[in-house]
Amino acid sequence: MQADLKSEMVFSDKNIEKLYGTISKKVIVKEVPNFYPVNVVGCDVSYREKAKVSCVVFNINEKLVTEEITFEREVYPEYIPTKFAIREMPLIGEAISSISVPFDCVIVDGHGIAHPDRAGLACFVGVIFDLPTIGCAKNLLVGEFEAISLKKGNWADVTYKGEKVGEAICSKSDTKPIFISPGNKVGFKNARNIILNLSINSKYPEPLRLADIKSRK
Repeated sequence: MQADLKSEMVFSDKNIEKLYGTISKKVIVKEVPNFYPVNVVGCDVSYREKAKVSCVVFNINEKLVTEEITFEREVYPEYIPTKFAIREMPLIGEAISSISVPFDCVIVDGHGIAHPDRAGLACFVGVIFDLPTIGCAKNLLVGEFEAISLKKGNWADVTYKGEKVGEAICSKSDTKPIFISPGNKVGFKNARNIILNLSINSKYPEPLRLADIKSRK
């Protein structure tokens, strides 16, 4: 974890805006040549009386799970619209810190730069852990896109305030698109290729699909 951000991970009302501003300035969105991650982590959190977080490490080459981390914690703060990371970053951060096998990339159930502050949950994870990260969401948070035909591999830019912030991707034919945005240290094409490569058993990338199942059990 980057040392200069540790002290800023104290989530209180007075520093939330400062924290989001700090994260957004540190995000790197750049296409990485020959980016072929092997172990990819999917992270998801579900809520009942407690929060249950799950991280699943998935080996792309072998098509198998290499590690799982799942645990329950008390729900931290109340949910603040568009400030999703305040609730989930401490949970996901603890889970990622517990992974023992090497991994190359993290996919979270949330957004990256496709966010009002250009600092979604994937940006927090990517900047704080200095990792390539991708946000993968069921619904659009900001921006707009043109309709696409529902054939796997088709995609359209998601634009917000005149700038591209993500992509609507058909990751499985005849299903609604999912919304992908870089969190850190990847570009749009990098993120798209990883998501399509991992969309094996559903329209969601396999490590994220499995993490969702684990978190809901």
